Amino acid sequence: MVKVMGKFFASEQRGDMGIREVLAPTDDAPVYARVRIIVGRAPAVVCLHGLGDSHLAFEEAFETRYLAGASLIVPDMAGHGASPAARDYSMEAATGRVRAVLRHLTSQYGLRPSPLFLVGHSVGGIPAIYYCRDAAPGEVAHLILAEASVTRFGSFVTAHAEAARLSGRFDEWYDTFREQVIFRDYLGRFPFCRHYYASLRFCRREAFAGTVLAVRREAKSLPGKWSHAAGAALAGLQLPVTYAYGRDLAPETLTFLQQHDIRLRPFPTDCHFLMQAAAGEFYALLGECCL
Repeated sequence: MVKVMGKFFASEQRGDMGIREVLAPTDDAPVYARVRIIVGRAPAVVCLHGLGDSHLAFEEAFETRYLAGASLIVPDMAGHGASPAARDYSMEAATGRVRAVLRHLTSQYGLRPSPLFLVGHSVGGIPAIYYCRDAAPGEVAHLILAEASVTRFGSFVTAHAEAARLSGRFDEWYDTFREQVIFRDYLGRFPFCRHYYASLRFCRREAFAGTVLAVRREAKSLPGKWSHAAGAALAGLQLPVTYAYGRDLAPETLTFLQQHDIRLRPFPTDCHFLMQAAAGEFYALLGECCL
C-alpha cells in the first residue's frame, strides 16, 4: 500500500504487466512514480510533466493501445503530486532524480529498457533534454517534447510568478493563478484539463516557486538571441528529436526549432496540454516514435 495524494492505493496487476505506485530513493528526497514494468527487455517510455502538474497529466498513457508493449515510468517532480519536497529544485537536480528512479526500477523491479524513450511536457522537457545530453551513446533512442521550454520566449507563467515572488506577492499570485486563471478561465475553455487544477491543489507552494526560479535561471543563463540553456543542449543532441506543439506556441520558439532542424509535429489546438486536447493523436505519435 502506498499513500498517493492523500489516499492509499494498492498496486494493480494486469496480466503479465503490473501498474504500481513506487517511491524511489534519491540523493535528497524520494520520488513518487506511477509505473508499469514489463519483465525482461522491452521499450521503456519515461513521461515528465510540467510546472505544477503531476503524473495525472499522463494517465492515458497506461490505457492507450499505442504504448501497450512498453514499460511506462511517470514520476512526479519534487514537491509536486505525491513526491515530497526537496532541498534542491534546480533542473540538474530534477534530471538526477529521473536517473535515480530508473536505477531503482532497474535494481528492484526488473526494468530493462530496450531501448529508452523520454517524453517531456512544458517544463518537464528541460530534465528530459538534460538526461539525453548526459546519456551514454545509444542509451536514449528518441526524445519527444510537447511544447517544452527551450527558448526564453512564451514563458508567461514563470515570468509572472517570478515577478510576484520578487515583489513579495507570491502567495496572492499563486491563489489567483490556481483559482481564477486555471479553475475559472482555463477550465472554462478546456474542461478536459481538470487534472491540472487537481495537480495544483497538491503541489507545494515552495516547490512551485523553487521550480519557477530554476526555470528562469535556465532561460537567462546564456547570452544571445535565444538565451536558454536547455535550448542550447537540445541543439547539440545527437539523437532523434520530435517537438509537438499547438497553435499558441511562441513564434520565436518555432523559428528556433526550424533553424536547428528539429522534427516538428503540429497539433490543431490552442491548448498547452496536448496529451488531453488531442490524446489519440498524441499517443499515436508516441507509438510511432517509440514502438
